[in-house]
Amino acid sequence: MVHGKPIGRRVESSHSYGTMAAGLTGDGRVAVVAQPSSAPGVLYIDQNLKTPNQQWNAPVNLGKPASVTAFNFLATATDAAGRVEVFGTDTAHKIWWKYQNPNRIVKKSVTITPPGTKTPITVSVDEVEPPATPWSDWLQMPGELSQLKALRNADGRIILFGINPQNHLYRNEQRVAKALQPSDWTGWVQMDNTVSGTIFPRSMAPVLDAAGAVNLFVIGMGNHQILHARQAPACRPRGRVGPRPASSRREFKRSPPASMAATIWFLSPPTSRTSITRQGNSTSRRSNGAAGRLHTLLGLPPPNFAGLWCVSQMAFDSTEWELTWTELAPEGIHQYAVVRDLTPPTA
Repeated sequence: MVHGKPIGRRVESSHSYGTMAAGLTGDGRVAVVAQPSSAPGVLYIDQNLKTPNQQWNAPVNLGKPASVTAFNFLATATDAAGRVEVFGTDTAHKIWWKYQNPNRIVKKSVTITPPGTKTPITVSVDEVEPPATPWSDWLQMPGELSQLKALRNADGRIILFGINPQNHLYRNEQRVAKALQPSDWTGWVQMDNTVSGTIFPRSMAPVLDAAGAVNLFVIGMGNHQILHARQAPACRPRGRVGPRPASSRREFKRSPPASMAATIWFLSPPTSRTSITRQGNSTSRRSNGAAGRLHTLLGLPPPNFAGLWCVSQMAFDSTEWELTWTELAPEGIHQYAVVRDLTPPTA
């Protein structure tokens, strides 16, 4: 509620929250990870499709590493097997990772009677069972970052983008689809260069395009220009899974000249979920609606909160936008996330 006006259904109302992130589960439900201001640990909450209006399951406390006072930034993505993975940076800029454990293969003895006989025999078979514990421990990854973003590659591996305390930009991606240890990652590679300079905080916008390539939009700290880097060649959605060599990544290039106060639309393809850019002192996130139209949400950061607003494309892949913005909340929105719900709507 903002000034007594509802802006949507509450996901959880037992706590007040600091940092949060939203993503999808392996079966397309919306999932939220958030750090309560009044309780230790990170809470994971996902949709419950068996309830009226697709309400939410009870929060699962993911805890936090013993050495961590609080997380400054959270991110989440699903991997190639549909397992939810959670990432965070703490107040000391350390990087942490936690994931849903994979299913187990267990051997069981089964007694059967082969066709044409009356004598039972015992055979050993492999069966898939849920993991003994649903979530892994928190694992520390090498390096130091002040913030990060997570995106699922076209081949299912997760790629991370992060900005360190000195505002340099880095990327790191899983070597294998079933990554379970920090050694299963390629390691951090610096991406900013002489064109980009250092990177404006909270301006990272990773998104997949129609060819399956990862695109990253950021804003240069010095020139306030919007910059773009694209994965080349694009990952293949099927076949061999593995990281592309570093030499195949294009360097940053400037988008058409513009200041941060200018309005520049980066049109995300229908396959993408969310992008984020920064214009002036505002932050905007972009997502695709069910009909493929883009919807842009705009909000002002503290201390001058100015609510949450939305404007949409007139039609799919259109260059025309609605004439006016729609106000979703007049003020008081500290943080928000945009994700497309892939589950069928309720009646």
